[in-house]
Amino acid sequence: MYMKKTTMTRVLAALLFAAALSFAAADPATDVKIDYKMDLSVKNHDADYFTWTVGNETVQDKFDAASGASLKGSTKAFNAVRFAEPTADRKASMPAGLRSVFLFALADPSFVKSHALQVTKDAGVITVRFVRKTNAFELKTDKKGNFNLLTGSKIAKNVTDKKGDGFVIKPEYLKAGGDASNMADIDWNKIPLESDAFSPDAAYHYDGNVKFTFKNNVLRITGTLSRTK
Repeated sequence: MYMKKTTMTRVLAALLFAAALSFAAADPATDVKIDYKMDLSVKNHDADYFTWTVGNETVQDKFDAASGASLKGSTKAFNAVRFAEPTADRKASMPAGLRSVFLFALADPSFVKSHALQVTKDAGVITVRFVRKTNAFELKTDKKGNFNLLTGSKIAKNVTDKKGDGFVIKPEYLKAGGDASNMADIDWNKIPLESDAFSPDAAYHYDGNVKFTFKNNVLRITGTLSRTK
């Protein structure tokens, strides 16, 4: 009973956050500040977090082991940023890949493996890859770790099929001899990546660069999403 009440309270809190922040996001002058930390080793997942600020509203969020969900409800509340007004139309205002990366700090640590999250750094360029549901995502920075919201994210849709409670990689995207149920066995050389920025018919979108750093297996993302029409 206590768990049900706690879960319901958090769901209601998430909806209230979404309503309040959706109103704030309606101001064309409002930008979104981001501070994110994710340790891919998940040795201390309690220290991972996703903090975001819209106007005067700041949400400091992380994974809550007791409920198995985000502590402050950002999984739903961040839709106030993720989608342009009216949010019910679900017109993306930012890359789906970037929003999905944020979720790793709010989700069960097992998602790192099940979604095959991998981060590499080569000559300063940071590349983030993972598979979420039926889509594969690739986020890439420049040599200084700058991630551009308009050009940095790529998506490949429908590279997996739903099967039971999970997903399997389609044969044409599976590594030779790979396990279709293991997202780490997807062959990125065969993935048809395309642009992942924002919906062209969205009332507005977010532009600019955010900073990626990757050190000691820890991915950090900081900066400001600048709203523009």
